[in-house]
Amino acid sequence: MSGVLLINASYQVLCRIEWQRAITLLVTEAADAIENHPSEVVRSKFLTVPLPLIVRLRTYVHVDVGRIKQLRDRQPSYAQVRLRDRRTCAYCGEHGDTVDHIVPQSRGGQNTWDNLITACRECNNRKADRTPLEAGMRLLWTPRPPEADGADQQLVWDALGVG
Repeated sequence: MSGVLLINASYQVLCRIEWQRAITLLVTEAADAIENHPSEVVRSKFLTVPLPLIVRLRTYVHVDVGRIKQLRDRQPSYAQVRLRDRRTCAYCGEHGDTVDHIVPQSRGGQNTWDNLITACRECNNRKADRTPLEAGMRLLWTPRPPEADGADQQLVWDALGVG
């Protein structure tokens, strides 16, 4: 799934979020579902909720557009890299739970958006302290800084106090 569309109380599109975060916003009454999946539901022991496609915040969140560039330009955290890559290994396409330096740190590789990629443990260990070319591995996509909506997303979480 490509995520749930999060919109502000003013109906301004903010970003896409994971369905788990959307369910949390609904259950805590911080947001309302505008549109749900026609047949998918999320079940817990005590609750069944239609899978949301669009959720609208109940409280308007001011997003400082000037800070978006600052967020994109700063050194990314490993959590931000995994979020950008949707926790998908850039080498094999499976679930990724580690972050790999494309150019290893031992060779001067930096903690930058274009040098960090999500990888599964197996691929990360196989690549080891080599470049993908040396390891005979190929990236499935070219890493880039997140689009503005990713920076918007962090600003929204900061404003809501749920970081």
